[in-house]
Amino acid sequence: MRRNRNRSERKGATLIELLVVAAIMLTLAAMSVPTIKPMMESQVTTRAASTVTTYLERARSRAIATGRPCGVQFEYYDGTYDPSADRGSASLVLRQVEIPPVYSGLTSGEEGVDPTGARVNTVDVGIGAITTITDVTDHRYGMRINQITRASDPYWSYFVDPDVDSKIQFNSIGPYYDVYCIGNVPYIVQIPGVELPTLTQATFKVIRSGKPRTTMTAPVGLPQGSVVDLEFSGTDSRSFAKGCDVTVMFAPTGELDYILDGDQKKLPGDTLYFLIGRWDRIAALGMNGTDSMAEDGLWNFEDPANFWVTLNPRTGVVSTVEVEQPFAYTLSEPFQGVVESRELARNSKRNVGGR
Repeated sequence: MRRNRNRSERKGATLIELLVVAAIMLTLAAMSVPTIKPMMESQVTTRAASTVTTYLERARSRAIATGRPCGVQFEYYDGTYDPSADRGSASLVLRQVEIPPVYSGLTSGEEGVDPTGARVNTVDVGIGAITTITDVTDHRYGMRINQITRASDPYWSYFVDPDVDSKIQFNSIGPYYDVYCIGNVPYIVQIPGVELPTLTQATFKVIRSGKPRTTMTAPVGLPQGSVVDLEFSGTDSRSFAKGCDVTVMFAPTGELDYILDGDQKKLPGDTLYFLIGRWDRIAALGMNGTDSMAEDGLWNFEDPANFWVTLNPRTGVVSTVEVEQPFAYTLSEPFQGVVESRELARNSKRNVGGR
């Protein structure tokens, strides 16, 4: 039996055909870049705005739940501020912070501790002795102070922190006195018109009212390529300090409590604005003082792909609004454009997030 040796020929693409297809695909890809790039950039800033909004709302909820101030620290990213031109300042990382809980000594049932709780004594150290405390401000010189000594609290030093001003109340009655520490020795300062107490075995409550401390909540970083542009963030009519952290604190009522603008504690009055933008548009990377490093030369407050995260000081409500490009300003006075951009955000009905 003879075998049929005729077989069908296999056909394939030639090298020239493959090169033609590859060239067509590369051409189409190059033509689509101008369309795809803005969409990708917008997605980055959209995710960043959502991250900032969610983190602020989480801190507000914690303040309401715990009954003490909680907030968000916008951590200044070193190298984004140019002091020679007084330009720039940006944040890439957010941290949750809060005022520590009221401290009144250890409670009953804790191992190795007297179940009656902690007690303190106060010792009158006389008039003018405050002049020996070098870190107390001048206006308190000459006032009478009492030294506070520990009687039965092995964790007394938990609130004795030289870097944190505190207030103390004795026996759950009367006023809260300012507490200042030198080393591990705390002193209470007289309130004008109020006699300082000399007490033995007194209960106490301490409110640590200095700088907020970070919580156990993990810090959050913004998507790569996005920033919180602190150069152009601020209130209705002013920007934040440059080259330093900015901290927003919520009260237990949910409203805005105060702002730490660098080392300055400020009470809120106007709407807060945080500009969510792109890394290559921050002022510290700008060219000639008038254009950003981006290809189109726009600043973050001019880019419609960016967002304002706004915060109402009276309600604490956080919203996200698209940036609208300002029009009535000159390049020599960019801050006027920022003010106008904030005004457009405040009046905008295009809320794309928040509540």
